Amino acid sequence: MTLVTVATTSTTSTESTSISCPTCGGSECIEPAGNILDNLYTLYMACNSCPPDPKLKKDAPFRIIEEEGYDNTPCNNCGARHLDIVMVEALAVMIEYGCRSKEARLFDVGTPLIAIGCPLAFAPRLKNNDLILIADNIDPLVAEKLIDIPEIKGVIKRVGTPTQSVGILDTDSEPHTYELLAGCDVRCDVVASSFGELCIYKSQSKIHIEFGRESPAKMQVLERLYMQGHLTRKTVVDGFCGPGTLGLMCVLAGAEHVILNDAWRTAIENTLINIEVNKEILEVELEKFVDISTLPDIGDEPIQVAQAKGNGIVIDVFHGDFRKLLNLEEVDAFDICLIDTYPSVDATGFTKYDTTGRMVII
Repeated sequence: MTLVTVATTSTTSTESTSISCPTCGGSECIEPAGNILDNLYTLYMACNSCPPDPKLKKDAPFRIIEEEGYDNTPCNNCGARHLDIVMVEALAVMIEYGCRSKEARLFDVGTPLIAIGCPLAFAPRLKNNDLILIADNIDPLVAEKLIDIPEIKGVIKRVGTPTQSVGILDTDSEPHTYELLAGCDVRCDVVASSFGELCIYKSQSKIHIEFGRESPAKMQVLERLYMQGHLTRKTVVDGFCGPGTLGLMCVLAGAEHVILNDAWRTAIENTLINIEVNKEILEVELEKFVDISTLPDIGDEPIQVAQAKGNGIVIDVFHGDFRKLLNLEEVDAFDICLIDTYPSVDATGFTKYDTTGRMVII
């Protein structure tokens, strides 16, 4: 994350709603932010009746873990199981169906992503549909068997290497996505800052995975901009908004007008969900102008797809090529532009699309 330039040129209660999941169409995948934040810090804790940490050897071959034995029964009070127990059961299924050997370790199962991502000082205790698994070298049959494990909500096959970003690098590139083999891939990350917290949902097989070490660094950039007076009562463009994280956090930081744009349709779909999920915190109501399903996967000429308004705040959402966005009359009078590209993209090249010095690269 590199701060290139900063220059301005112009002066929770519990909620109830139903948002359809973009992957499975269900109404239980997506909850309002208030519901999540109210229970966040007890979400994955062990109850008083939970068995102790199984202390499994993560670097030991499965045959050793099997010989030493482990208890895979859920807690008789809360029904939760330790993450390591769920991963052992997943490894046992993989071995049974031939995509792992008994020499495989827990590390070889894949990348576990909890359904509500938040900082934890302990290994989580999981209940039904609390885990999405990203795995290499796995086929649909094994994936279907894995989601029979109650805690596993979805199984995603990694395509390419872990360093390849999921999504699109730019409008001239082919999308790089993972393959959802079974279940549902929609999960949420809780993003925290000194301005407050938001819940950001992602279709994880099509949206870049951000681990905890990345998100705090980006929030530090926003906090620095806020302390320098570059966000409060300003117009902010989030040119590569993804699921909307940075732009929506700018609303919490006091921005009056936020313009969210992304060329990747899935990102815009997630952004609209995240405005809806966080509307009580943001104090806005969302109006959609187009049917998202009719848009191309990769946008070209920017199209305004929605607007959220309330309490002196306006959030405009566009789908299209950033290089053409700044030519629009609607986004001409902005104060600052956030450019958050993938690590492999040279973001400095995008500064040429504005000549006023109003650029920030994140």
